[in-house]
Amino acid sequence: MFKDILVHLKVGDDDVDSASDYAVSLAAALDAHLTGVAGSFEIDVPQIYTEAFSTDFIETQRLEARRLAAQAIDRFQEAARSLALTVDVETLDGTIGGIAEQIGVMARLYDLTVVSQPDPDRMGSDEIVAEAVLFDSGRALLLVPLHQQKPFSARRILVAWDGSRTAARAVSEARPLLAKADLVEAVIVKTARGKARDLDGADIAEHLARIGKSVELRRLEAAAGERVVDVLLKEVAARDIDLVVMGGYGHSRLREFVLGGVTRDVLDRMTVPVLMAH
Repeated sequence: MFKDILVHLKVGDDDVDSASDYAVSLAAALDAHLTGVAGSFEIDVPQIYTEAFSTDFIETQRLEARRLAAQAIDRFQEAARSLALTVDVETLDGTIGGIAEQIGVMARLYDLTVVSQPDPDRMGSDEIVAEAVLFDSGRALLLVPLHQQKPFSARRILVAWDGSRTAARAVSEARPLLAKADLVEAVIVKTARGKARDLDGADIAEHLARIGKSVELRRLEAAAGERVVDVLLKEVAARDIDLVVMGGYGHSRLREFVLGGVTRDVLDRMTVPVLMAH
């Protein structure tokens, strides 16, 4: 079961933090402990440029970062109080990369870490934190759409299955939620550039059925020029899906993370929460 959950809090002057609100509703629904972590972000100034920044400027920036982190924590605690939920909070100081690395390590001690979808119109830490959790924690990552309004629900779950190790990890991590679902739908998307040996899906359907829930197997084919994410998003809308479970692809290169194509597409265009594992 998910009994110990971590959520990365959005730091900024926005009044809404969809990941925080969703994590609070998730913890309340699962009777889980919830910890919120906020970053007090410092400017990462290369040594050769330090003389261009005055001490007063750097200190002002540091105080503003701490104010924003405290504001994020206040929002989180208020949301928790609205559901009579007791939570823990933590503030981390450092650069964006340094804090993301710390959260990736922290996440190893939690059953699940919740992070917001990155805002394409605003530079922030969500993408870096999501990548650090996905590739460094060894645990599950739950991504919440930027404009998510519905509270947590896992009545209808779509499993995006391609037979890979990462997909198998995601299914394993999601078992507590799969066991509670009214509908579990296993979806296999065939593309023109798919593998020579196509998956028939019977094996994953049989495996999921042993959870004790009805499992629907859907074999979908991408049209010419259609991306896998397009097929998945259409299925999500058509079947009123609450949550997607899928493997997260990518690798680390010189301490920088490189996301796989489908993973990147989903991160950019997701419309419902997505549970990923690597």
